[in-house]
Amino acid sequence: MTMPPPGPQQPYPAGPPPQYQAPKKKKVWPWILGGVILIFILFIGGCMALFGGVANEIDKESKRTVEVTYRVTGDGGPVSVTYSDANFNISQDTEVPLPWEKEVTIDGLGKTASLTATNNFQAATGSTVTCEILVDGAVKYTNTASGPAASASCSGDVG
Repeated sequence: MTMPPPGPQQPYPAGPPPQYQAPKKKKVWPWILGGVILIFILFIGGCMALFGGVANEIDKESKRTVEVTYRVTGDGGPVSVTYSDANFNISQDTEVPLPWEKEVTIDGLGKTASLTATNNFQAATGSTVTCEILVDGAVKYTNTASGPAASASCSGDVG
């Protein structure tokens, strides 16, 4: 058996054979968009949790109360006493004999106490007046002044 002589070669058809289909490309952008949305949701959730916790702590602190004792002592005559109580209300007692003491409850965010005691104008030259702010029975702030119309002033954070 002899083989026929080679003849002209047949050209290949353009493009893939009819039974071959190119694989479909998977779209990447939905995954990227989903990741961005997920990160955004997690960020917003984290912020809400953080601010919610802070708001809760602020609310607790604003409702917490502190018992404060104001005390004025001295060796002069009657004095005028000015002090703050809850909600920064200012009260004044005039011509009070010494020693003088008052208990108040301080609340709110800024737990600040203020006390001023002033000798009257007829006080002797060497007479003293002392103010004290006590928190839980311990002196937190104190100040002493001497002479006629002298003022001893105590103030500060008691929270």
